[in-house]
Amino acid sequence: MRWRFAVALSAIFTALCGWYWHSGQADGVERVNVSPLIGPVGDADFGGFSGYETNGTTRHLLTDRGHLYTLSGEEISVVTLQGIDGAPLGRRWRDAEGLVALGNGRFAISFEGRHRVDIYDGTTGVIVERLPLADEFERLGGNSGLEALALSPAGELVAIAERSGASERPFPVFVFDGTEWRKTSISRRGAFLPVGADFGPDGRLYVLERDYLLSGFRSRIRMFEWRDGVPHEDETLLKTRFWTHANLEGIAVFEEAGETYIELISDNNFLPVLASELVRYRKKSP
Repeated sequence: MRWRFAVALSAIFTALCGWYWHSGQADGVERVNVSPLIGPVGDADFGGFSGYETNGTTRHLLTDRGHLYTLSGEEISVVTLQGIDGAPLGRRWRDAEGLVALGNGRFAISFEGRHRVDIYDGTTGVIVERLPLADEFERLGGNSGLEALALSPAGELVAIAERSGASERPFPVFVFDGTEWRKTSISRRGAFLPVGADFGPDGRLYVLERDYLLSGFRSRIRMFEWRDGVPHEDETLLKTRFWTHANLEGIAVFEEAGETYIELISDNNFLPVLASELVRYRKKSP
């Protein structure tokens, strides 16, 4: 009896090891490094990063409590996002998620809870413009709103909802052409949910997705062809095993010395047991 129990446990353990080993793949990228993110001493607001932008030198980190940090060399600066009344955004309005650098110090920021996309001055935190709302925004779940934001080669803002409402239903994608939003979608594959997006120097849409199990996270990066203002076929570049990285939420894709790099930033939920880290991958040549 004990022998049978031991055999059963061994079989379960072997199956779990096999599942874990085969749960990850990195066919399209190779890891370069992982660096801890350490903020100014005593700054309790440094953390909870959800949006990320970089050109490889200057880095912009958006928190889900309405703060925008800029890291340039050894210098760190921060602004607090403000409403139209000039006051810091209230708790129900400050859940910032997606970040896009528009140039001239301006940033587009997507929010969930109060689902919207607004334009901010990155040097002051002052709101510059409130974009119109799509009718579909009201139907998004409270904690499943506009999680990812990117800027297409044509200059259109692309916002991706975190959930689709059903396991076989594609994720809603909203595209703003400067006047109004139109709706399209990306495919849903498995348990992963979109948490970040960026367009690469190749004009493709890179989407960072996250899965969660037993206090551990795993991440996936899918690359979509973008033609005529809509996403098409996708390719999986990376799928990590659980506990490989922390809770990765932000993604930036850029070119450096003729190569394409993908940087990812984690959200520690302001918990000491979770890490704030910056992860860099290099895209493999075809």
